Amino acid sequence: MSDFFIARQPIFDQSLKLFAYELLFRSADTGAAPQDLDDDLATAQVLNISEEVGLPELVGERPAFINLPRRFLSEPELLPFAPDNVVLEVLEHVEIDDAVIEGMKVLGERGYTLALDDFVYDARFDAALKHVSIVKLEIPEIAPENWGAEISRLKDLGVKVLAEKVETNEEFETLKSLGCDYFQGYFFAKPKVVTGKRLAANKLAVMQLMSQINNPETEIEDLSELVSRDVAISVRAMNYANSPAAGLSRQIDSIREAVIYIGRETIRRWVTLLIMARLDDKPGELITMTLIRGRFLELMAEEANQEGTDSFFTVGLFSVLDALMDAPLEEVLQTLSLTEDLMEALCQHQGVRGECLQLAKALEQGELSGFEPFQIPAPRVAELHQAATQWADETLSGMANA
Repeated sequence: MSDFFIARQPIFDQSLKLFAYELLFRSADTGAAPQDLDDDLATAQVLNISEEVGLPELVGERPAFINLPRRFLSEPELLPFAPDNVVLEVLEHVEIDDAVIEGMKVLGERGYTLALDDFVYDARFDAALKHVSIVKLEIPEIAPENWGAEISRLKDLGVKVLAEKVETNEEFETLKSLGCDYFQGYFFAKPKVVTGKRLAANKLAVMQLMSQINNPETEIEDLSELVSRDVAISVRAMNYANSPAAGLSRQIDSIREAVIYIGRETIRRWVTLLIMARLDDKPGELITMTLIRGRFLELMAEEANQEGTDSFFTVGLFSVLDALMDAPLEEVLQTLSLTEDLMEALCQHQGVRGECLQLAKALEQGELSGFEPFQIPAPRVAELHQAATQWADETLSGMANA
């Protein structure tokens, strides 16, 4: 894991339920996509990553979309993955010749699902389209007035259409109405902001509760009472406190005990997260992103021996509040009791917390930010981000089973 890192990007269905992840292999030294991925050294690195980490650890039970260079298509016996839960993407720059078509045919016969990546129609793809189940349309490369025709052409061929690089909720709604089956892009992490729109009453109540819980002046007794007022949150918080993930050696039977034994910071985090998760008009992957950001920022602070690592977690946690609340971030944050440096980190990416947040956002795109806070080497940054991703997955799984 020292030479490459893996970024994963979510793929959604029409209901904004998580369908799959695309895995992006990147150089940990530059943050760029490895060049000549089909040479022996790069292929060995990819194999090492898949063997060391394992696909289930990276994507759980979801399918993994994996980019394939030419060599794996012309020599499919080299492919290291079983057909279960993978979608093999034929890269756009691969020359579609007889050897590639034969390789696609063999992979299909072996049970693999094939997709065409970054697709813009050209007659040279006609032979390949007979062997694929999914076509990924690179939306920014197609004029919006042509979206409908491109989608209809592909649907007539009986393939699923995946719109990639979808950047706004408006684009998502339009593409959905035109018949796209799957969607990839960070539109889900952006607010549906309407000018002059105020926070809805139910979301305002959520923010007020979050403000009280995250206020450092709130006493333990008051914190326990706040949690106890909400039966659903109380039950889930208690279930988490008594789950293996909490690591306690004895059963506890009150919110107050949970706060004392687990610690107010942990309780504060999880209750905040549970409150966020109740906004069920949002995709669950948004909560996953929230946890990854928070944990990554916290790990960066721990690596650099910074004080107040909880504040780093808070910045990651609150960085998606605009998307959760469908309001400008500055407006949402005004309802919370935050210090000026936290506000600057969240709104302007200022200070070390803001720099770490900027880096977290870059890593989500499979990139490095061009600088590493605290002078932590890029390979170590990649390891910390992977650790944060696995932690978030395990944590959410634990909460679901609690």
